[in-house]
Amino acid sequence: MKLLFVLPLILVSSVFSLKCHSQQTCAGHAALCAKPYNKVSFATTHNAYSYAPPAGSPALNQERTIQQQLDDGIRAFMLDTHKPLEITGVWNKIVAWFQTTFHRTNAADAPEIKGVHLCHQSCALVDKGTLYDTLKVFRQFLNENPGEVVTFIIENFDAFEASQLSPSFKLADLERSAFAPTWEHSTSNQNYTWPTLGEMVDRDQRLVVFVDSHTDTAKVPYLLAEWDYVIETPYANIHPVSEFPCTQDRPRDHVPRDLLVVNHFTYNRITIGDNNIDVPLTAKQLQKYGYNSKEQVQTHLDTCTKVWGAERVPNFITLDYYDVSGSTLLDTVNRVNGVSS
Repeated sequence: MKLLFVLPLILVSSVFSLKCHSQQTCAGHAALCAKPYNKVSFATTHNAYSYAPPAGSPALNQERTIQQQLDDGIRAFMLDTHKPLEITGVWNKIVAWFQTTFHRTNAADAPEIKGVHLCHQSCALVDKGTLYDTLKVFRQFLNENPGEVVTFIIENFDAFEASQLSPSFKLADLERSAFAPTWEHSTSNQNYTWPTLGEMVDRDQRLVVFVDSHTDTAKVPYLLAEWDYVIETPYANIHPVSEFPCTQDRPRDHVPRDLLVVNHFTYNRITIGDNNIDVPLTAKQLQKYGYNSKEQVQTHLDTCTKVWGAERVPNFITLDYYDVSGSTLLDTVNRVNGVSS
């Protein structure tokens, strides 16, 4: 009798398990679970942290916060790490007195945490606070969305060592979800066997971090050297742009890599004497000139197909003010991935 009672439970449990597994989604779609990371396209924001306030700054690139970008479906984020502005004099003495008097021991106040900020060009223009503060937003998102994979492309503006960047990731509890390759480095810088999104989800290796300089994978294995794996199309596209190029701009060794960044954004160039100053177009300008329209983005991708072939996936389609033309970026990424919106 006991055996007859247990067998149906085992069968029901097995069917339920199979059903749950069959309903697994990766990046919102079951069809993407079987695709390797390097064969998937991700909606990407250029200088993702560079949004108001301060309103009216000439260095803004986005309208929406990191949380709003995540909610909208953005899954790859360009971030710039800087040293914060130094505040000297009386203010420093006041802060030091408070810290000494009240014995503050908050880990977020550690020098290695406070010393890495997200800024655009200069922290005097846009300073979004510590890298750690933003990383906490991503930790919460990954906790609440176990089927999502997120990518960082970090411009290490002030040349932090990997050991100076990693404490922010550790304190934000992101190290446990960071992808660290198990392969040996290839001299060709390409043709690695990337895991599928499903494998990354199952292993909780759902954060991929590329840094453009001063990486050391022997010490911090998840901070990956961007130029070992990634190539970028030209980023200094000066308005007016008649045609966005798709040639390999960085690195300039003409050696392909596994991942392709398509930089689809423009600058106003201001010339003062012998100096050129490039300032991002505003959201209103992008609306006026239609750079973020489906037609312009698709034309850019068509150019990439001519250059790289139809099999090459534009992995990171990168826009300023991605939201000014509605769902263009998300629709384009879904079309590349062969899934519905």
